Amino acid sequence: MHPAIKVIVFCLLLAYNSSAQVKTKESYAIASLTADDHKDLAFLKKIVADKKVVLLGESSHGIGDYYSLKVRLIKYLHKECGFEVLALESGIADIFLEYQKVDTISPASLRNNTVYGNFQCAEIMPLFDYIKQTAADSKPLVYSGFDSQNFSASLNLTRRILTGISATTGDSLMNCITKYYRIPSLLWEQDRSPLFILADSIRSAASMALRMIQQHKDSILTRYHLSALGFRFLEKALENHRDAVSLDWNREDPVSRRDSLMAANLFWLMNEVYPNKKVIVWAHNGHIDRTSAIGNPYKWMGHYISERFGAKSFHIGLFAKTGETYEWWTKTNKSFNNDKPDDVENLSAISPITFLLMNSRSKT
Repeated sequence: MHPAIKVIVFCLLLAYNSSAQVKTKESYAIASLTADDHKDLAFLKKIVADKKVVLLGESSHGIGDYYSLKVRLIKYLHKECGFEVLALESGIADIFLEYQKVDTISPASLRNNTVYGNFQCAEIMPLFDYIKQTAADSKPLVYSGFDSQNFSASLNLTRRILTGISATTGDSLMNCITKYYRIPSLLWEQDRSPLFILADSIRSAASMALRMIQQHKDSILTRYHLSALGFRFLEKALENHRDAVSLDWNREDPVSRRDSLMAANLFWLMNEVYPNKKVIVWAHNGHIDRTSAIGNPYKWMGHYISERFGAKSFHIGLFAKTGETYEWWTKTNKSFNNDKPDDVENLSAISPITFLLMNSRSKT
């Protein structure tokens, strides 16, 4: 997953519609995707000096060059700009539980145990090497997650806990909760009753699982060597599974619900777990966007963050003009070429990797 592409980087992520007008305030050439020398990134220091949160987006989860560039940006933000927490688009409880093992776990295992398959590539490995290398420093790059979709460590531990309380009930509850990933295939069916039934069963199972672990909290903390904070993350994962399917399916959008949950998770992390720390957020462009496309009534995570932090948040979207992207669900590379005149990728670039600072957007 390492296509040769041209990358254009925007500091203000724009909605994908042809009626947007943008003004370029400043342009900067970025010399390399991977260089350890960060002189070409020095312009960022002044821009993010007063920011509480920097969001790094990407137009696809399948472009290796994006990962290389984002790793480089993260290292610079951590080393030179005082950002101490990296929150990645992956399970909030999964990452917390695995990061607690950072002293003993390998970088590859930390990666594979905490991120979706489309992130499990060679280009992202330097990030996990860096997380491991800085773990014992006085100011490590703290690895965290904010996604409401947990899929590995937290669900595996919750299954062990619940089956330890009641083998039959625990297995039944977890088998139901993990059917969450069947929902996308049901969303477009004409008969929506299977969707409603599945959502109700997941909500009931997550609620019951939450009650069970809360009733046995003291014994769970002792038996599984969990801290009170670790237990709270397990609760968060189950609350997220419950809340992700607690919506009006005829009127509300499940993707927007996920974004609202991710924003709430991020705010909780920043307020309760890592207060007074500057945070880097790694997600898709769609999640970090500050505005929706014209005609879209829903809010994305970036909306909530912009509302909460205002000028203290800084949104960087990565766009590529041409190349290949890896499609995880088909395990194939897909070519792309954004060559339409109104594609944002066709804004003037001063180098193969260009940072364009945008200062306004208006609708015509």
